[in-house]
Amino acid sequence: MNYLRQSVFGLIVVGLICAVGMYALIQAHVHTIYGGRVEIADYRSFEKPSELTAIVNVNVLAPEGDRMLPERTVVLDQGLIVSIEASGAEPSGARVIDGRNQFLIPGLIDGHVHLRRQPNDLLLYVANGITQVRQLSGRPEDLSLKQDIERGRIGPALYVASPSLFSAGRIEGAWTAMTRPALNVRHAGRAEAVIDDLIESGYDAIKTYDNLDLESFQRINVIARERDIYTLGHLPVGFDLNTLADIELAELAHIEELIKKLLDEFTPYYERGGHGGFLRFVEQRTPRIVSDLLEAGTAVNTTLWFMDTLEHQAGDLVGALKQIPLEYANPGMVEGSRYAGMGWLPGMNRFQLPPDLDPDIRDNTVEFWRTRAEAHKVLLRALAAGNVPITLGTDATVEGVVPGFSLHQELITLQQSGLSPQQALASATLTLSDLMGTNGGSIAPGHDADLVLLSANPLLDIGNTALIDTVILDGRILDRTTLDGMLSAVRSAHANSRNFDLSRYQ
Repeated sequence: MNYLRQSVFGLIVVGLICAVGMYALIQAHVHTIYGGRVEIADYRSFEKPSELTAIVNVNVLAPEGDRMLPERTVVLDQGLIVSIEASGAEPSGARVIDGRNQFLIPGLIDGHVHLRRQPNDLLLYVANGITQVRQLSGRPEDLSLKQDIERGRIGPALYVASPSLFSAGRIEGAWTAMTRPALNVRHAGRAEAVIDDLIESGYDAIKTYDNLDLESFQRINVIARERDIYTLGHLPVGFDLNTLADIELAELAHIEELIKKLLDEFTPYYERGGHGGFLRFVEQRTPRIVSDLLEAGTAVNTTLWFMDTLEHQAGDLVGALKQIPLEYANPGMVEGSRYAGMGWLPGMNRFQLPPDLDPDIRDNTVEFWRTRAEAHKVLLRALAAGNVPITLGTDATVEGVVPGFSLHQELITLQQSGLSPQQALASATLTLSDLMGTNGGSIAPGHDADLVLLSANPLLDIGNTALIDTVILDGRILDRTTLDGMLSAVRSAHANSRNFDLSRYQ
């Protein structure tokens, strides 16, 4: 009997050692993937003081975001917009920027990013005119980084949502906890204590995840509204789209959340008409979805460009990678790891179809991703027409989504999907700022001096947001030479940290 007990005890010990070892191995790979071993660019060389500034003769986006006000003088001081006057005189001692034939817009906001563990991304955001980002699935380290930026470190202002809230008891839940910032709520009775702890820690919002049980999801949203803290995230597995009007969630983290539920409703997919049948089904369901979202007061984040890339990543991954600026992407995320099941490259990418797949299955799968992307656009147009608040997000650092650059790709996708340039721009400025309760999003006296000076009018073509002359970050002037220096510094740091041949994808 003693021998049996000793054997059982030995097996338990060995099992625990193996489990701990496997956990440590996965964590080491996650640290590498998220950029923990990538060289950090010298961000300090780009830090500048705020200064009294007058931008003269410039076209300024009106506070409503619907037109340009010509020949304005905009005065900035101590990180704020002081005045906006027609042909106003610049104050004595001010730095003067001639904005003739240029267009001043609010600093852009990416409402759905993942910073991972690579601060080089902060420079990419600023160099692309992004003066604020909303970090989903935040960590305590992100809260510290937020404070550093508030104290003067170069980077966009951070709005940090909590770690993803999930429920225990599922394999997916355990994997979530190991591979991303996540917090186990365990059961609905824990919701109040969890939210209070997150508020005390300093998080700006509560993030829900899809492997959260339905009862906990509902309780979290009720408590969060009582505590006046914003909620955004995924719909849980058990959520019924027919109850959308009672959701309580302030914002869906992806428009994809709605499409996934519609796909569940459309089962069995091919027996009900396949690709064409699904698009018709989405068109039929959108009026109810729009009215329910309006009744619930729930906004919707986009992440459409990523959805558009999936058919290409599935069918021609090398070709898809050639279309993105890989030299700026976190090398750890791009290279990935089989242990952690992540990566952008062939052999690591979760969307890439096997090369020996039956051609008919391959074609049908690519067509499915194409149909799914089109369904998002059908729904987006209905949301915009129904005045559901739409916020821009890119899901930056997921496969193929390069921080900073992806925001301009997202804006173009929104315009191509049917939004006007004004609507697309508002989704990345005014709407997001209003929902987050920040002091930006429009150009008006008293607002933060977070601005972007463009060489062409974005209200004529939203792609003009990429034609950046100057970024003004908290009143600090970052001219084109400085912005190019930021990009060069990140490019060099990543080149020194890369273990794959980039030339194949250029």
